[in-house]
Amino acid sequence: MAGTIKLEKLGKPGVFFACDTFAKAARSASHDKNMPTVRFCTVSSADFYRLRGSVEEVRPLVENVFEEFISALITPLTREETDPEGMQEGTGRVDTGPAEMCFSADDYTVAAELFNQSFLDNKWGDGLPLVPPTPERVQWMLTGTQRSPGELIGRVSPKQGDATVEKIAINAVMAGAKPEYLPVIIAAMEAITDKDYDDRHFLLSAGSFSLLIVVSGPIAKEIGMRTELGFLGHGWRANNTIGRAVRLTTLNIGHIWPGENDMGITGRISAHTFFTFAENENSAWEPYHVSRGFKAGDSCVTVASIAGTGPIQNSFGGGIGTWNARQILENIVASILNSERRALMHLGKKGVGLYPGSGEGSNNHFIVLFPKLVDELQSMGFGRQELKEEIYRRARVNFEELTQEEIASIRRGMEIGSIPPERRNVFAEALRPGGKVPVLISPENIHLFCAGGAPGYAFSFRYMRVPPYNKLAVMTKKITG
Repeated sequence: MAGTIKLEKLGKPGVFFACDTFAKAARSASHDKNMPTVRFCTVSSADFYRLRGSVEEVRPLVENVFEEFISALITPLTREETDPEGMQEGTGRVDTGPAEMCFSADDYTVAAELFNQSFLDNKWGDGLPLVPPTPERVQWMLTGTQRSPGELIGRVSPKQGDATVEKIAINAVMAGAKPEYLPVIIAAMEAITDKDYDDRHFLLSAGSFSLLIVVSGPIAKEIGMRTELGFLGHGWRANNTIGRAVRLTTLNIGHIWPGENDMGITGRISAHTFFTFAENENSAWEPYHVSRGFKAGDSCVTVASIAGTGPIQNSFGGGIGTWNARQILENIVASILNSERRALMHLGKKGVGLYPGSGEGSNNHFIVLFPKLVDELQSMGFGRQELKEEIYRRARVNFEELTQEEIASIRRGMEIGSIPPERRNVFAEALRPGGKVPVLISPENIHLFCAGGAPGYAFSFRYMRVPPYNKLAVMTKKITG
C-alpha cells in the first residue's frame, strides 16, 4: 500500500491489489498514509493462492479482475478522492473512547464482567481479564516514576498514537503491574518507539514475529524479576505483567487488532506477555548492557524482534543428560550454519543491509546461556565478546563448498552494500581456495544473555532481517526513575 500511495503522490495512478483477508489491513494502511480513498482491487484468499500455480491456472484469476483494475486505473478521481476532509498522516486511528466510563450493576462481579466485555468489544483488551484503570489506580501506578504524566515517550505504530507516561501507566494498571515496574515498562516503550527501531515488523507482519524483552542491572532484583529456573514461564508477576503492559500499550496506543492490521498468520507466540525475563548476573560475565555501551551499574531493558513460529532453537544442557561447554558451543555453531547458509543467496539482492557497521545486514541470533555454562566458558577463555567472535569464526563455509550462485551473490553483496565497507575485506579474503566464508556479516549479529539456573538450557531466538533494512532489530535503553 505504501508503494501505491507513493506513486499517487508523484502523480502516477496506482491500484493496490489485496486478497480479501488483507482488505481491512490495506484500508487501514491507506488511512495511516493520508490517502484513505486510494483505489484497490480484491480477490478471494482462496483464488489468491492460485497465483503460485501455472500460467494456465493464474490466467482466469487475472481475467476476472482485469476490467475492474483498468477501470480503477483510468477513471478520473472524484472530488472526495482528491480532497478527503480532515485527514492528516497517521489519523484514521484516533477514536480513543471517552475519558471516563462507568459500569454499574447490583453485583460487583456483574459490573466487572461488563467492564471486561466492553473493553474487549472495543478492542482495548487482550482477551484476558483486565484490572479496571480507575483514576485512583492510575495515580497509584504513577507513584512509580518521577516523570511527568504528560511526557511523550514516543509514537506507536502503525497509527502513531502518543505514548505518554500517563497512557503507559493506564495500560500497566490494566495489565496488573505494580508501580515499581513502571520505569521498566516506560523504558521498553522508549526502545520500541525509537525512530531507529523496526517496530512495525513484530507488531504487524504476517510472519507472526514476536518480541524479546530482557532486563539487566540492579532493578531486576529490586522488583523481583525471575531469572532462574522457569524464567520464561508463568507465576512471576514482574516478568508477566511487564510484558503484558507493553503488549496492551502497543495495542491501545498503536491501535492494533488481529486480522485488521496485525496480520500475524498464526498469531504471535506468547502474544499476551511477549518473551520477558531478567538476565542472571550471578555468573562470570558482566551484564549484557555493558556490551551495548552502558555502565555495569546501570539498569537497562533490551527489546529485540524474534522469529514467530518455532522461535526457540535448543542447544541443550538440562537436568537429565550430561553436557559440556565444548559440545554446546559446537551445537550453537551447527544451528547457525544450518539456518544461515541460505542467507548467502540474499546478499546479492539490492536493498539488504543498509546499516553499515551494525551487522544488521544479516540475521541476528539471541543466545541464552545458563550461569554454570557461562562460568565454564569463561574458564576456557571465552568472555562475552570472545565467545561472539569464536562463534562467528566457526560459523563459516569452506570456499570449495560454495555454489557458483552463492559466490556471485557474495560478490554482488560487496558491490551494492549488503556487506558494509568495513566487512568487505573479511569476505574478499574468504573468496579464494582454502578460504572460509562467514554466514553472518559480523560478530555483532550474535547477542549473548545469561539466564536460568541449575540445571539450565542453552537456547536461542533468531530474527531474519527484512525491510526496512535501515531499521534496527535490537534496541537497549537505560531505565530511569
